[in-house]
Amino acid sequence: MNYWFIIAMAVSTLLVLYLGWRLINPLHVGIRRKVTLWFLLALLLFGHRLTWMLHRTDRVQLVACDSIDWIGFTFLGFISILVVFMLARDIPSLFRAMASGLKRLCTRRSQRPYFLGPNLGRRRFLLNASNGVFLAAALPMAGFGVYNARRKPSVIRNELPVPGLSDGLDGFTIAQISDTHIGPTIRGGWARTVVAVVNGLSPDLIVHTGDLVDGAVDGLKADVEPFGELRAPHGVWFCTGNHEYYSGVTEWLAEARRLGMRPLVNEHAIIDTGNGRLLLGGVTDLRMGGTVPGQESSAARAMAGAPPHDVSVLLAHEPDSVYGAAAAGFDIQLSGHTHGGQYFPYNYVIHLFQTYVRGLYVHGNTLLYVNMGTGYWGPPMRIGTTPEITLHTLRRA
Repeated sequence: MNYWFIIAMAVSTLLVLYLGWRLINPLHVGIRRKVTLWFLLALLLFGHRLTWMLHRTDRVQLVACDSIDWIGFTFLGFISILVVFMLARDIPSLFRAMASGLKRLCTRRSQRPYFLGPNLGRRRFLLNASNGVFLAAALPMAGFGVYNARRKPSVIRNELPVPGLSDGLDGFTIAQISDTHIGPTIRGGWARTVVAVVNGLSPDLIVHTGDLVDGAVDGLKADVEPFGELRAPHGVWFCTGNHEYYSGVTEWLAEARRLGMRPLVNEHAIIDTGNGRLLLGGVTDLRMGGTVPGQESSAARAMAGAPPHDVSVLLAHEPDSVYGAAAAGFDIQLSGHTHGGQYFPYNYVIHLFQTYVRGLYVHGNTLLYVNMGTGYWGPPMRIGTTPEITLHTLRRA
């Protein structure tokens, strides 16, 4: 948590400095109003970070922290959209200014044309005008993003074609939820909605592919309680995501078991339906599992000692685990983690960092499905993606 706190504070500081310089300073207002605006900007970007240090124990404090988090994270989402528009304007201008400066330095003074200074009044007017346009565009985008993130998750129906699948498992259904991120702005009421939708699908098996929470057990125990009501004939299963490690993985593994969700920590179990045998494996988070002795992510360990089975499915939070899953011989991998990029423009930027972002892929002989996330992380926004509950159906290819 200390590592992420430092990163968050550094990013917030850069945002305050940049927005203050390009958004507040050019305004035609007095110095006192500018100082006030700088203070409000810093308060909104830094204030909700302070709730990380508070223990949400009593009800009054809980309501106060949640209110601060809602305001802070929503404002952060709005700013993260606004700043992209501003950078799209400022970065080319910066390069043009640098090119112009270099050209002047490389030109003999005697050969330079008569130089007129820039029209600062015109520049200031254009800067304020463009800022106004960007604000007018970012506000409704942020409003739609909040609405879209908080609505009831969509049910995505997906078929998983498996060559040679036994007739007894043809039509077997798996409901997948992922990245619920119960925490600052996602609470028990939302979890109950998710549980009602999943149970209403009447799946044969339910899986959660990581990032169940954002916070410690003592602060979120009541809010994850609805997950204990998930029901399926062949059980509810869970693999750890990176946020479990930020939030106390040992305690959350124990809490998952208490709720009736069976964690798979680099291990497997056999689901015998009476008409076929499904090997269900699970690995720890690809990057964070190694931070706990004995929990380094390993698809090979999850497959080790596997008895005869008709199809194998691996639960792995990060899509990149598919390289190990394919090498270990898993037929299917179910993942989350990416949120599909969550909201514009990051739903496009994410492709620069992730090979597999959302939906169904084929990697070698392994089918990979990446769930866009049932919840969200950080800003309560989704633009260009939707909160997802996936109902997978095994089909004979």
